[in-house]
Amino acid sequence: MANIEIEFYEKGKDFLLIFTGIGGTTKGFQNKYETIAKQVMKTYNFSVAVATTPSGSFYSLKENMQQVMNALFERIKDKDCNIFVMGTSAGANIVLSFSYLFPQIKKVLAINPVMNVNFHLIEKGIKEFTGDKINVVFGEKDPSSKWAPLLPKSNILETYILPNIDHEFRDNLQTFIELPKKYLFN
Repeated sequence: MANIEIEFYEKGKDFLLIFTGIGGTTKGFQNKYETIAKQVMKTYNFSVAVATTPSGSFYSLKENMQQVMNALFERIKDKDCNIFVMGTSAGANIVLSFSYLFPQIKKVLAINPVMNVNFHLIEKGIKEFTGDKINVVFGEKDPSSKWAPLLPKSNILETYILPNIDHEFRDNLQTFIELPKKYLFN
């Protein structure tokens, strides 16, 4: 099993769970995930968990999701909580493909999913998700943005293409940090 690191920022009963891209850290480039966690805690009273997506994760996406959710469920005090999930790149593949397995997950934000890997899992995950909302955000310059029209049609799915944004949000860190506010907590 992959060596997944999870960092918890605990505050309220509800949780935002963030999956990094492959090889990402729990803090993120220039502490972007820590910044998001602190903003979400302050503004929405959510606890936050940031989970890494280790190299080789495309072979064990479901196991990664299960391992992180098990760790999260061990921490949750109030079982009647809402869980929002956010994933970047390979982490976006995880949340799109397997959030449907956990009815506690109400909203999904997938940022620049890698559409040419395991698309059948993404498609199934979207079709079977019973939560409130799935938002998929692509940077216009991300290689997968051209495949956005292939996502299955769903009343709970919205797709957004952000102009002049690449896969890493290079030179657009603040735009990245604002994504949860705009696409999860709106």
